[in-house]
Amino acid sequence: MKLMFIAALVATIATALVQPHHHGHSHLRRALAKREPAEAAIYLPGPVETVIVYELNGQPISEEDVRQGLQNGTLVWGDDGALSTSIAIPIATPPPEPVTVHEPEPTPAPITAEASTVAVASSSSVKQEPESSSVPLYSSPQAPSPPDDHSGPCPDCDKEFPNGKYSCDAFPTGYGAIPLLNEGLGGWIGIQEPQYSQADGMDNIMTVPMGTCTDGTCCTPGRFCSYGCPNPYLKLAFPKRQGKSKQSVGGLYCNEDGKLELPDGSLGKTLCGKGSENMTVKVQNNLSQSVSICRTDYPGTESMTIPLTVGPGVTAELANPKQGGYYFWDGKPTSAQYYINNKGVSEKEACTWGDRTKTSGNWAPLNFGTSWDDVVMNMGFSSLSQNIPTTKANLDFTVMFTGDGIQNKCRYDPIHKYCQGPSNDYSQCGDTGCTVSPYVNCKLEPLTYCI
Repeated sequence: MKLMFIAALVATIATALVQPHHHGHSHLRRALAKREPAEAAIYLPGPVETVIVYELNGQPISEEDVRQGLQNGTLVWGDDGALSTSIAIPIATPPPEPVTVHEPEPTPAPITAEASTVAVASSSSVKQEPESSSVPLYSSPQAPSPPDDHSGPCPDCDKEFPNGKYSCDAFPTGYGAIPLLNEGLGGWIGIQEPQYSQADGMDNIMTVPMGTCTDGTCCTPGRFCSYGCPNPYLKLAFPKRQGKSKQSVGGLYCNEDGKLELPDGSLGKTLCGKGSENMTVKVQNNLSQSVSICRTDYPGTESMTIPLTVGPGVTAELANPKQGGYYFWDGKPTSAQYYINNKGVSEKEACTWGDRTKTSGNWAPLNFGTSWDDVVMNMGFSSLSQNIPTTKANLDFTVMFTGDGIQNKCRYDPIHKYCQGPSNDYSQCGDTGCTVSPYVNCKLEPLTYCI
């Protein structure tokens, strides 16, 4: 079976609003926690804008970190109106010897006055279906960008991680995990510390604010320090005991000796592992600008911090878990979740927390979820959905799944929204989302997601 996910940039973009739709890690079995709901009203810009800036110990802190900290008790308002923390945050010391890290890719130069296609394509072949339009939908892409280290082969991912060998204050390299600097945590993408951990679960889970320790010294005893794996690899380290209020916790554990170890729920002895062998999911960029697709830190902080930036003419593989052999949330299997940003948004801006002033990060227009269900149905599920309730913004290009043996083709375009069926059929379009489902009894070839 050949399955292709194609995205095409069209010349005209509609401005119709969409209706609320819930999207979750387990194929709509639960909703993702959204940090800021979108208002129903439409606001027009005024002559004056009030900007609220939060500071903690003289350092800027985002509104989201403030809200989360106040909610879980790790931040409090002082009598003088100043923000303070109830958790001892380590003071950054001079960084250790430099290690090789992967900086986010720069924003590509804008390309004007052209329409293009982006597609998720099979590793063996790419089949594109034409879209009807008064302008050409495809233009020859620029020369492929050099590959980054966020996807592709990973020999180090097969190396067993030695528990108790590495100190918590330095990111462990050489075992597949990639140090990501965007969050200002010394390469970690999230650091969590449960204030309560008993047989009924963890609670009062403190999340270290982004930017707190660029040298990584925030990873201290009692904390779970999460990391990113290059696509198509998945993080395998997380504890059996999870949040008693259904929060997820993940990453390496910093033990009482200040050493890193794999938690008791980890899915093996390595930091990273591949997902399903039944279905391969790839993204192919046929646009003339790069597109950043950001996977969530899950289980963990659920921030969209694991980057994959696909340059013009480049094809890359996405992580696609096998449900029965991956993380279970509240007893239910889960999927990999991605945020799809508009073309040309830099990786640094795309794969981190944003705000309502920009359609990037957690405010990116679309979510993409994928997994192989080997628990009940023995088939794959890959879906597109609006990032509701966070944003009603349109993505500025078209996305499509095509291929042999799939159940109901699925596509998105800014005018008709989410449509099932052939590319020229708009009778099954709506605002909620759409899903394709390849079966294992087909001659299965990679699923292609084309931007």
